[in-house]
Amino acid sequence: MHLSAFGRSVHQLSRAALLVGALFLLPPTGGAQQSDSVRLELYLASGAGHRPGADSTAHHVQKTFFVRRDLIASGIAMAAAVGVSAFDLRIAHWARSEGVQGDSTRYDRVSTATRLNETPLTLAALATYGIGRLAHSETTADVGLHTFEALVLTTAISEVLRGTIGRTRPRESQENAFRFDPFNGFVAFETRSFPSLHTAAAFATATALVGEIRERRPKATKVAAPLLYAAAMIPGLTRIYLDQHWASDVVAGAFVGGLLGSRVVSYAHSHHRNRLDRTLLGISAVPDGYGGTLVMVTLQR
Repeated sequence: MHLSAFGRSVHQLSRAALLVGALFLLPPTGGAQQSDSVRLELYLASGAGHRPGADSTAHHVQKTFFVRRDLIASGIAMAAAVGVSAFDLRIAHWARSEGVQGDSTRYDRVSTATRLNETPLTLAALATYGIGRLAHSETTADVGLHTFEALVLTTAISEVLRGTIGRTRPRESQENAFRFDPFNGFVAFETRSFPSLHTAAAFATATALVGEIRERRPKATKVAAPLLYAAAMIPGLTRIYLDQHWASDVVAGAFVGGLLGSRVVSYAHSHHRNRLDRTLLGISAVPDGYGGTLVMVTLQR
């Protein structure tokens, strides 16, 4: 009965995740979205936004960083997190069971996997940007920069939410999933559970990469998106296994990261070059003729 109950919990969690994920994978439709964006024909016709391989018929100008449908998405995500929270204790009990925990080898492997968090992902994105600039590859630098921006923004917002909400981690409150100590999360690790930063960073990365792929190779999105989102689920699952997060923390983290990753890429490409992009993508490094390196910044209007 215990496994059957958990199976129902996983089913509910999967439905919630698919519902939230659909908000980013489906193209915007409806009058509300049209009021927040205008067609990009003139922009593309001018040549400023043209990129080889891009599907020019699918682009819209995102006038603001957030758009109206984000309110609807946030409401659905909040409802999903609240719904999953009803199963938090049941899922945590299952994750703590001997059959799931296994031996020390399994524990060590999961502990290793959970090291894939916001720090290495952010450094990897920054390194990708740097490699792109050194190799004079605009695409590589562009992808690295936007992923980096998404991760920095996701980490900052997640930390503010975690610190403010102050939800206690399951390891510290094993039989009470609704123990909160508002604002204590800024000073105490054990009250920094909601949302899961590991999950938020993973989904910010996945969503940013999916957005970049959609911009350049739209047809490849159908293959890349499932793989990237499946990989993004791993950090959250490891945190549940290690008793560091409730399942609803993971759902909330997936939404926060997915939303911000999507918006960073969408806004950057619909505006061609925001001020940060113009500055950082204008940096180049060349030999100075004396055995050193000269760093130059080309500022574009």
